[in-house]
Amino acid sequence: LVTGAYGSLGEAVAKACAKAGATVVLLGRKVPKLSRSYDAVKALGPEPAIYPLDMAGADPADYEAMADKIGAELGGLHGIAHCAAEFTGLRPLETTPPEDFVRHLHVNLTAPWLLTQACLPWLKKAGDSAVVFVGDELSRVNKAYWGPYGIAKAGIAGLMAMLHDETEAGPVRVSGLEPGPMHSNIRSRA
Repeated sequence: LVTGAYGSLGEAVAKACAKAGATVVLLGRKVPKLSRSYDAVKALGPEPAIYPLDMAGADPADYEAMADKIGAELGGLHGIAHCAAEFTGLRPLETTPPEDFVRHLHVNLTAPWLLTQACLPWLKKAGDSAVVFVGDELSRVNKAYWGPYGIAKAGIAGLMAMLHDETEAGPVRVSGLEPGPMHSNIRSRA
């Protein structure tokens, strides 16, 4: 399962998974963009699945329904790559509209956890599975003007470390990916 599957990083991750032989579930909020990624991923491996979902508006029940549907229709779930991100640009915290602050924290921190929590039963059943959280260089984004994005990325680092410790003895591996500089919409806005 790749969130943000039509973004620069999400599509690259989905393609890499397909090349490795995985059936990829492409998750994102815009069906036309998911369809474009679908075509690119299908050309490299098994036929992918599309799951349109707006992480900003989804609640725990939506994630549970998604996990159950994926698990039932595909016979299980072996991994999640959290590539979805929300970033509207640099600005002082003082001038960040409250609704933007909440949306950024939710899409970048709360939603990845809620999705992971809903999928954990399926990931445990797989026997050998992985959850990959995408981070960012905290020494860069945990500074002035990075606002809720920087705060959320610090939270993801803590979440990842805690979940790694809690699942270390089980079948679910938890890790992080810090992609570094790349050409993407988020990097362009920053």
